[in-house]
Amino acid sequence: MSIYKYHSIPLENLDEARQSASAYENEDEYEFDEVDNVSSDRKNDVLLPPRIYDEEVPLEHDKDKDKDKDLHQDPDALGVGHQVNLVEVPFATTPDGHRLTVGDTLPEVKAVALETDDPDEPCETIRAYVLGTIVASVGVALNVWFGARQPGIFISPFLAQLLSYPIGVALARLLPKTKFTTFGRTWTLNPGPFTMKEHALIVLMATVSFPTATAVDVIIAIRQPVFFNDPEMGDNKGFQFLVVLSTQFLGFGVAGLARDYLVYPSAMTWPLNLAKLSLFNALHRRKVNEYGVVTLPKEGEDEQQNPPVHGWKVSMFRFCLYATTASFVWFLFTAFIFPSLTYFNWPTWINPTNKKLAIIMGSITGLGLNPIPTLDWTYISGAGLTPLITPWWATVSTFIGASIGYIIIAAIYFTNTWYSAYLVTNSNQAFDRFGAYSNVTAVLSADRTLDVDAYRAYSPLYFGAGYNVVITAYFASYSAILTYALLNHWSDLKKGYQTGVRRFKTMLNKKNKNEHEDTIHHFPDYDIHDALMTRYKEVPQSWFLVIMVFSVVLGIIMCEVYNTTMPVWGIFCCLAMVLVFAIPTGIIQAISNMQRSLVILAEIIPGIAIPGRPYANMIFKLYGWVSLSMTLLYVLDQKLAHYLHLPPRATFRVQMWGCTISSFISIAIINWQFKAIPDLCMPGQKDLMTCPYYTTFYSSALLFGVVGPERMYGSLGLYKHTLWGFLAGAVLVAMAWAAKKRWPNKLTRNINVPVIIFGVMYFAPYNWSFVWSGVPLS
Repeated sequence: MSIYKYHSIPLENLDEARQSASAYENEDEYEFDEVDNVSSDRKNDVLLPPRIYDEEVPLEHDKDKDKDKDLHQDPDALGVGHQVNLVEVPFATTPDGHRLTVGDTLPEVKAVALETDDPDEPCETIRAYVLGTIVASVGVALNVWFGARQPGIFISPFLAQLLSYPIGVALARLLPKTKFTTFGRTWTLNPGPFTMKEHALIVLMATVSFPTATAVDVIIAIRQPVFFNDPEMGDNKGFQFLVVLSTQFLGFGVAGLARDYLVYPSAMTWPLNLAKLSLFNALHRRKVNEYGVVTLPKEGEDEQQNPPVHGWKVSMFRFCLYATTASFVWFLFTAFIFPSLTYFNWPTWINPTNKKLAIIMGSITGLGLNPIPTLDWTYISGAGLTPLITPWWATVSTFIGASIGYIIIAAIYFTNTWYSAYLVTNSNQAFDRFGAYSNVTAVLSADRTLDVDAYRAYSPLYFGAGYNVVITAYFASYSAILTYALLNHWSDLKKGYQTGVRRFKTMLNKKNKNEHEDTIHHFPDYDIHDALMTRYKEVPQSWFLVIMVFSVVLGIIMCEVYNTTMPVWGIFCCLAMVLVFAIPTGIIQAISNMQRSLVILAEIIPGIAIPGRPYANMIFKLYGWVSLSMTLLYVLDQKLAHYLHLPPRATFRVQMWGCTISSFISIAIINWQFKAIPDLCMPGQKDLMTCPYYTTFYSSALLFGVVGPERMYGSLGLYKHTLWGFLAGAVLVAMAWAAKKRWPNKLTRNINVPVIIFGVMYFAPYNWSFVWSGVPLS
């Protein structure tokens, strides 16, 4: 029998209390989880490992009196001579004396994220800023330069995380430790060992800068002769800076307003960050135990602390090194020695001339029903799937969606619906009435507008079965995302809104008070990480509002000063789209690691509202689609900083700086390319600088901005029935929600309709094999 008594531990002494309490734990007889059986008013406390000892209770035992008694409230229910275990359970309190009650940390987070924090650990150091600036600048420069190449090369933030560590360690050994005093403040180039917080700041800077400024796609599409051939506008530095800066920072402003929904709730795990945390722990040789407390082995002792498994053991750092080396060697093998292992298209080898076999099982332009499609990791991750990071249920849901999409596409093709049997089954290209790739430029007038007579004489646009199903799935996903958030997360949205309102009141009435500390006791779902962050000053909401307003003003100036043909109301329409979809889309990505963009919606709306304006279509797409993607990228980084207990204002400064680096370096590189690369973006360019991604932007502008979605999806359009996807998405989510309410079990709880719909969208140009290849590894 156990009796629990409690005493409070101030939050600032939490780390010391954990270490002290854990020394008394008897793991053979008691588990820490047993403390969950305390009285209801204590179940959510930040409980520490208990100290357990024996004590006799010198009272008469009365069986009747003991019946239905709560021993936590009435220890007298035990009689003389009964041996009990008195469990002394410390619990944490905030600096102002409030008992700290938080939700349980999820197991996957607890396994990799430290539940302790050292506020004195060097973070915003000169060393971190200099190294981070160099890494971010080099990374974004390479990504912009090779973004014009076919095939493209992309430098991942994970590479920055790997390479910056040994450089940081070397700087810690080589830089002088001399201290300087400037304006009364003491600083040094070398504050000591290279810390995880410094490393994290560098990674944050790289994450927000490496994707490059997508606005350069629009600039190149406007300027280059092979596209719109408008160098007067494309070379204008004012236009370049306005369109790049406004789109990059708009998402940053929205991200700050979404923190109460997507960063602080513990349920919003963002699985990609868990992989980064594991890599941080491996590089810095940190091991998180079952209580979230970190152990720091001495040099060369990390392997000894690992218990043997099946007779062998290895440290996290060595395992990471071995895995990285093996992965690189295997990549060289599949890329240069045996490339057939990448597209292991063995079913079509059986009968190479069988068209139906190629359509059903082919992995290039077919539907990819291949049980062993590849032995190459780049193929598995080529469609954006990350099975080693994505939760298992999300991978399986995506696979179910891909299987449903396969059946629908095959049925459409073999029944010749929409004349699809005459076209390539699984292509995202437009075709003409002869079954050839459509030449949209043949129906343009001299001023790049639609020549209606030429269009009628040439051909309407036709699409393959795969592309039509993908478009329908996109339509369904938009309504599904919104409906899912409203039905399944209504209470979270409501409480997040109330917390946001409380922040604004704090900002207005108590400007010197920490907004985060003032609202933490009212959070709907928070954990120990949120509690530890109360010691740092929060970033006021007003800072993000100013950035958002600043971005909108830059966008308005761009619309009014330059001949973009984009009306000012389009900027506000895009902002509304981002504000509406940011939180629902973020919720799904935070729990499933799956993200789908507003790209199709951001093309169709301007195509209908402002038809015949390709420039406006591209810019509207930029503000609507890219701003949302950047919003979620910034939120992802903020959650990583939250897990690592980085000061929020340091995170704010680093993200601002990384965003600025990305903007200016991107502009500089494309202007260099304009001068240094002959025939840039021309087919057959000698250095393979054919600009496939920029061509997509241009083609979409012609398709939706010139020809217009009305001719394809309007009342007289061939593909008007795809619009039923909007209704289908909402209805399917409502049915799944009702089933979960009516039959609450593990199966219904794991049904996530938006993620299943995302699986349907993995076609044209990808196929079933890309999704299936990741399932065995998930």
